[in-house]
Amino acid sequence: MAMVCQLNQLSSDKLGLIPNPHLNDFNRDPQQLVHDFKHNPESLVGAAYRFECSDGYTRIFVIKRVLYRAEGIIDQASVVVEVECVCTESDCQWHRDWQVIKISFPSRSRPPEDALIREARSKAESTGDLWALNHLPQIIDSITITYDESTVQGRLKADLKEKYEERVMRVTILEKLHPLSELEDPRDFAQVFYDILQIHQWLYECVGILHRDLSSGNIMFRRKDGKIYGVLNDFDLSSRVQNMDKGPTSNHRTGTRPFMSIDLLDPKWKGGHLYRHDIESLFYIMLCLACRYRRPNVPTPEPRAYAVWFSGTDQQVCDNKIAFLTTPFAEAIPIQPHFASFKRWLNRIQDKLYSGYKRRPRNSLAKSSQPGDEDFSDDEDPNFDWVTLNQRASYTTMRSIMSSFDGKSLETRWASWNRNH
Repeated sequence: MAMVCQLNQLSSDKLGLIPNPHLNDFNRDPQQLVHDFKHNPESLVGAAYRFECSDGYTRIFVIKRVLYRAEGIIDQASVVVEVECVCTESDCQWHRDWQVIKISFPSRSRPPEDALIREARSKAESTGDLWALNHLPQIIDSITITYDESTVQGRLKADLKEKYEERVMRVTILEKLHPLSELEDPRDFAQVFYDILQIHQWLYECVGILHRDLSSGNIMFRRKDGKIYGVLNDFDLSSRVQNMDKGPTSNHRTGTRPFMSIDLLDPKWKGGHLYRHDIESLFYIMLCLACRYRRPNVPTPEPRAYAVWFSGTDQQVCDNKIAFLTTPFAEAIPIQPHFASFKRWLNRIQDKLYSGYKRRPRNSLAKSSQPGDEDFSDDEDPNFDWVTLNQRASYTTMRSIMSSFDGKSLETRWASWNRNH
């Protein structure tokens, strides 16, 4: 109780929370501060922030709309807001468009999101893979704010040392993208998903970056010259492949629970985060779209399909997904009529995942600990390929399924892939 009382007396900058009215050059007008943000995110609308940008301008942003707030520790969950620049600089180019600001609290040792995105964009430009730029976010500016020893984080770090994972506040200004919910035509959805598969593979194989958090909220799109391009967004939890066994990425299982792979939900899994776990997440994203919505933005009536994935514990979600993969396929997927064209994709990918999990070696630390485990371990192959579940969850397999939709080819952006594989 004494600790709670002491915490209650600290200012928000000492606590390291958001909203944050007095923190360096990123200041919110205290007169506009509303303290019920956790229960009413819209309370941020109309708030003004001042930001010292890297081009030398001091800009003032007014929040117009709260786009997203992640679940998490009170006032330490990521927040994404749409803003308008209202600075007084007459030659400021930012007046013309609204931007998006994301405030997040990643581990201090994790690679900054803006650094990873800039690294990927630079790679695309230097190698001539310019197609990839259409599928990556555009960072306008970014600032990282650390907490000194006078803050709660600083004190916890001093007391707990390496046992405490220190975090920073990261403020990122990005180009505005469009959410999946703005699409209508199932073929447009399919092209976006196929785009995401391609850019995910390019990032992994050509840049050495693994995204690690595919979710419906992290798949966006942009319109350019009359076309729609899927954009892989939100690199807060991404890692460089060569450093996957180091730092926080080696200890933490990342992802958004409804879309996380069976392995990453299993406490006995010791194999780390593999690229096929993100492929499995992409499958769950498409599955939930096709089965939980009558049409875009029109949910199916309760009880909705796969509801436990959104409300259950890791154990419950893992058990349920194992049961789902072992259910006879003919009646397993309740696809809504509007998304009926996804049936071929979903049935084939489900079949591949079931087959791959079923053939995992029995004697391994990576063996599932869930009920029904006997359905997933009937092969003692010592050369089993864990990375792709013996090619059943590989990029090549997914491309063979997703390159066409409803009998017609989709656009392959990474045209040189076929020549190199």
